[in-house]
Amino acid sequence: MNYQVTVSYDGSDFHGWAKQQNVRTIQGEIEKIIYRIFKQPITIHASGRTDAYVHAYGQVFSFNAKKSPIKPNHLLSALRNLSPTDIYFVKVKVNKSMFHARFSAHNKTYQYVVNTGDYNVFKSRYELFYNRPIDLKLLKKTSKLFIGTHDFKSFSTSILDDTIRTINYIKFKSLNNSLIITINGDGFLRNMVRMIIGSLLDVNEHKKTMEHVAQLLKDPFKGSAITKVNGCGLYLLKVNY
Repeated sequence: MNYQVTVSYDGSDFHGWAKQQNVRTIQGEIEKIIYRIFKQPITIHASGRTDAYVHAYGQVFSFNAKKSPIKPNHLLSALRNLSPTDIYFVKVKVNKSMFHARFSAHNKTYQYVVNTGDYNVFKSRYELFYNRPIDLKLLKKTSKLFIGTHDFKSFSTSILDDTIRTINYIKFKSLNNSLIITINGDGFLRNMVRMIIGSLLDVNEHKKTMEHVAQLLKDPFKGSAITKVNGCGLYLLKVNY
């Protein structure tokens, strides 16, 4: 039986999604829970791997259980009963056998939260505290450079050969002392969102120009955008299928 599971998590105490030895990861925690339910080792496949300290409202993963199928509502209850407090299972459904959380995804939406107010220790693991004024008009103008299909090698540390991706939109919303940046695309390379946000803030601080950002897209070179914002302010909002 092929299961599709939507999960949210607080990434503050995780070393990212991907399972690693001797450190706490989201995949590792979930696979331990699934093993306790199905009594068999099962590998789960996420829509994409989030980095250390990155959060998710709507991460999606899939897996096949060949033995002892469980009804979705019963599986959801079991997952919730066994989950730690920083992981919450939102929804479970049975999908077609060919469904794969990563390869079946049409697009994903991320949000990044920049706080320009006074430092708040209770929010420090969930927002980037940025003690500078923001030129929102300049950020919006710069963000248009990323819209469309480009080679994003400059804005990634990925080892993949295919670094062509499409950004559908980047939106900005001011809320109290926070600026929420929402970005949607057909897929994202490793550190791509964090490096795009980092470049926008570099332009805001006049460390980079719009022309420099445009050149990074025109002549891509791995990781050359350099600036990468902290993962704590990043959220995987939704995966669309």
